[in-house]
Order: sequence, then C-alpha cells, then structure tokens
Amino acid sequence: MIIGIMSVNGVDFHPNKRFIEAAIHSGHKIQLINPYALICTMDMGDKGFAQSANFSMDLPGLVPHVVLPRQGSPMGEYGFVLLRHFVKMKIPLVNGIEGVTIAKNQYITLQTLGGAGIKVPDTCFITRAACFFKAVDHLGGFPVIAKQVDGMGGDGVVKIETRTQAASFLDAHLNALKGMLVQKFIPPKDRQDVRLLVVGGRLAGAMVLAPLPGDFRANIHQNGRATAIDPPKEWVDLAVEAVRACRLEIAGVDMIVEKGGRPLVVEVNYSPGFRGLEAATGRDIAQEIIEYVTVVTLNKKIAR
Repeated sequence: MIIGIMSVNGVDFHPNKRFIEAAIHSGHKIQLINPYALICTMDMGDKGFAQSANFSMDLPGLVPHVVLPRQGSPMGEYGFVLLRHFVKMKIPLVNGIEGVTIAKNQYITLQTLGGAGIKVPDTCFITRAACFFKAVDHLGGFPVIAKQVDGMGGDGVVKIETRTQAASFLDAHLNALKGMLVQKFIPPKDRQDVRLLVVGGRLAGAMVLAPLPGDFRANIHQNGRATAIDPPKEWVDLAVEAVRACRLEIAGVDMIVEKGGRPLVVEVNYSPGFRGLEAATGRDIAQEIIEYVTVVTLNKKIAR
C-alpha cells in the first residue's frame, strides 16, 4: 500500500522518518506530498478527476491509496484544494477535511469543544487592541496568555503581564484578519500539563509535560520534560470525546489539569508530533498509526 503523507517537511523530519521506518517494516511505502512543491496539476473533465503529473518525486507516477494530512495549523488554501481533489479521486483521508478545518484554528477548536459540552480554558477572541484590554478585564486581570490561532508547538504563545507589554505585543503581532486568543493564565505550579494521543478511538499513549524553570510552556518543542503516565479513565474518555467532537481519527489532545479540578482541553492537534511520547513511553507510536491507517483504508475500500 502507498500511504501519502501531506507534509511540507522532508524525510529527516522526525515523524516522517519514523513513518517511513514503520511502513517499510509493514511492507508498505510512504509517499511524502508537499503541496507547495508539487510537479503536478489537478485535472478534472469528462473523464473525472485525476492528476496530470507526479504527486511526489520519491514515487513518481504513482497515486497514493490513502492520504494522511500532516501540515499542521499553517495549512493553506492549496492544501485544502489538494485534499478535496484526493476525495474526488476517491482516495481516503485519515483525518478528513472537516476535522482538519476545525483543528487548524485553535479558536474554532475551542468553539467546537465547548459546543460539545467539553470544558475548555476561559478564552476570549479578539481582532482589535481595544478588545484585548476588555478581554483582560473579563478574565480577571493580568497576567493573561495570548495565542495565535495557528500557532504550533508553543510558538506564538506569550504571557502578557502589563498594559505596556500588551501594547507593544499587539502592535507587532495582532493580525485583524486572523484574530487572536486571550486566555486566563494558570500558573505551572497549580496545574499538570498532559498530552494524550488518540488513534482510532483508543489511547495510544499519554505523558505529563513539565516546563523548564522560568517558562510556562510545557511543549516538547519548547524543551519541556516528558514523563509517561497511566491516565485515569476520566481523562482518556475526555480525550476520545474531544477527538470525536473535532471529527478526527488521529489527534493529540492537550489538557491542563488544575489541582483538585476537572481537566480542561486546551488544544486538539490533528498532526501531532510524537518524538517525546515515544521516548517517554517506549511505545512504537509510528507503527500504531501506520497499522491504523492501513486497516481503515482496507475497510473503506471494502465498504465501497
């Protein structure tokens, strides 16, 4: 089976490298598809939908049997054009267009979760600087967290503690066309940061993340420290429910667990990295994902 992975990164990128290793182990092939480097045009006409050249250079002339979108939040318009074309060609997507659309925007994700009755952090969405200060008042004052709607791995996440800092930050980073999230700040000492990876409705692995001293971001990309955990059933059920609400099949669910409190779902990532999770748990996450993708693809073909 040829498994297409839609990614702007190459073979040295950790998830792609691990997927290639897992696919080879299972007798499959990985086709890396960078939508912005394709030597390809999308065709449609009397004979239906097709491609006129190559989806990728590594397997020229071959069409993937399934596609796993993994561009993350910066998914652009052409990425969606390509995903829709795959659907028209009857190529299954593992994480479909609806789920990717929800998860690529952090505020739309929180809207979706809140609409499903899932508890999320107190959050305001702003498009103007004046609205930022109203949001701060609504959230109980400084400090607050400002987040870009399409940030990844802790990038674009800033703690703002004063009006002067806020004015400077907003002048440099607030894009009225995209907007920004403003959230209540929960100090690291009063919380646990948890990542649960859900694959096909079941838990594939979980870890607690601890920020470096002096930082409030616990992301692995920010050099946070990871420790494997066996999470309570309540957390697992909540993660599975969050992934289902966002119309996804494979996703990383980030939670903040306050002392004595119920978990808050902070983010649902449709293209989660798993270097830290594999290192912390010793589990072959790449293999679990590849096995799920191949089984789902076969079942979808049988269903047709």
